[in-house]
Amino acid sequence: MSETRNVDTPEERRKEKKNHSKRNYIISLLLVVILTGGSLLFAFYGAGDGDIVLGWNSIMEAIASANIYWLIGILGILLVAFLLDGLVIYVFARLYTRKYHFYQGFMVALIGAFYNNVTPSSSGGQPMQAYYMKTQGIEISNAASIMVMWFICYQLSLISLDIVAIGVEWQQIMSITSFAIPGISIMGWNGEIPMVPLIIIGFILNLSVIGIVLLMSLSRRFQNFVLHYIISGLAKIHLLKRPDKTRENLRVHVENFRMELKRLFSNIPAFILVFVLLLVIMLLRFSVPYFAGLALDAYGYGQGYDFFSMWDGVFRSAFHQMVTGLIPTPGSAGVSELFFTAMFNDFYLSTVAPLPDGTFTTIRSASANMMTIQIIWRFFTYYLVLLFGGIASALYRSRPKETYRYANRQTFVDLQLSTFEERRRSVNTLYETRQLSRQAIMKELQALPSGQETGDPEIDYPLPQVKKETEKNSSSRRRRK
Repeated sequence: MSETRNVDTPEERRKEKKNHSKRNYIISLLLVVILTGGSLLFAFYGAGDGDIVLGWNSIMEAIASANIYWLIGILGILLVAFLLDGLVIYVFARLYTRKYHFYQGFMVALIGAFYNNVTPSSSGGQPMQAYYMKTQGIEISNAASIMVMWFICYQLSLISLDIVAIGVEWQQIMSITSFAIPGISIMGWNGEIPMVPLIIIGFILNLSVIGIVLLMSLSRRFQNFVLHYIISGLAKIHLLKRPDKTRENLRVHVENFRMELKRLFSNIPAFILVFVLLLVIMLLRFSVPYFAGLALDAYGYGQGYDFFSMWDGVFRSAFHQMVTGLIPTPGSAGVSELFFTAMFNDFYLSTVAPLPDGTFTTIRSASANMMTIQIIWRFFTYYLVLLFGGIASALYRSRPKETYRYANRQTFVDLQLSTFEERRRSVNTLYETRQLSRQAIMKELQALPSGQETGDPEIDYPLPQVKKETEKNSSSRRRRK
C-alpha cells in the first residue's frame, strides 16, 4: 500500500507564500529597473536635443561641474525630512508606551519609504511599518491605529498644501501646455498628454480620498448611501468588478477612519504637532528641484537663492505629486520622470558665463539643465531612499518574520479588520475616561465657593484628587484629637 503524503501542510503553505512574495518583489524591482532605463534614455535624448550621445556628454559634464555644497544641502534636507517623519511615528507611539525611542521611529519611517517605493501605488509601506513596530514592542492593534492616524494627518496636510498651490499658482497651471513624448505615433496619436486635466483630476482624487471618507464617518446616512447606491450603480455600469469586496473594504476604511479620528480629537496638541510636522516634511521634499537648479546655476548668471522662486518650485512639485499619484507603477518609476519634465519645462534657464567684452556665452542649454536636474532629483528622492531603505529593511535587528510578505493595500485593510474590535475598545475607553475627567473637574469647580469662581489668580484651585487627600488628612487629624 503506497503511503500518501500531505502536500498542503502549513509549513509548505508558508514556504509557497514566502516564495510568491519574493517573486512579487523581484518583479517590482525589475519593472523599476526597466522603466528607469527608459527614463534615462529619454533624458539623454532631451538633453542632446535628439542626439543621445551628445545628451549623455552634456549630463555627465553638468553633474561633474555641479556645486557640491548644494548637493550636500539636498542630502541634508532629505535627512531632516526623514528625521521629522520618524518624530511623527515617535509621537504617536508614545501615546501608547513610554518604552519607545526616537531612532526606532526613524527606522520605521525609512523602512516604510522602501516598501512604498517597491509596491504599486505606494501601498506596501504602512502594513510593513505596522509589522516592524510590532517587533519593537508595539501591539499590532496599536500599530494599526498609528498608521491610520498617520494617514489621516498626512492626507489633511497634503490637501492643505494642494489647496494653497492651486490658489497661488492657478495661472501657472493654466499656462502648462500639453506634454508630447517624442517619437510616438499610434493611430493618429502623437504622444501628446494634456497636463491641466491630469492636475485637476489628481487634485479631485486627493480631495475625495479624505473628503468622502470624512463625510461618511460623520454621517451614517451618507455612508449607507455610498455603500448601497453608489457602489451598486458603479457595478451595474461595469466600473466595479467586485462590488461586495469593495463595499466591505470601504466600510472597514470608514469605520477605522471614524474611530481614529475620534482618538486624534481626544489629543488635540498631538494632532496639531503631527499636522505641522507632516506639512514641513512635504515642503522640504518638494523643495529639492529648486535646490538642484541652484547646484547647476540654472536660474541665470549670479542668481542665488530666492525665496519666491523656491515656493514656485514647491508648488510645481505639488502639481507633479497630484499627477503621479494616479500612476499605479512602483514608485511611479519612468512616468514620474516624464511628468517632471512637463512640470518644470520653463522653470530652468541656460547656464551662462561672462566674456571679457561684457557679453555672455552659453555653457549649457536649458534642456540639458532640466534633464540633469531631473536625474539629480530622482536620484536623491527615490533611488537613494530605495538603497538605504532596503539596507535598513534587510539588516534592522527588529525586522519581522513577515519580511518577505508582499504587502499591498488589501494587506492593510485586513490588518485593520483583524484589530478593529480591540482598537474600538481602547478608543472608547480613552474617550470615556477623558469625558469622566472633564465632568469630575467641572463638578469640583462648581462646588467651590462663589468667591473662588471669579478667577482670582491668588487662589489655588485644588484638583479633585488633591482635594480628596486634603479631606482625608483632616478627618484623620480630628480622630486623633
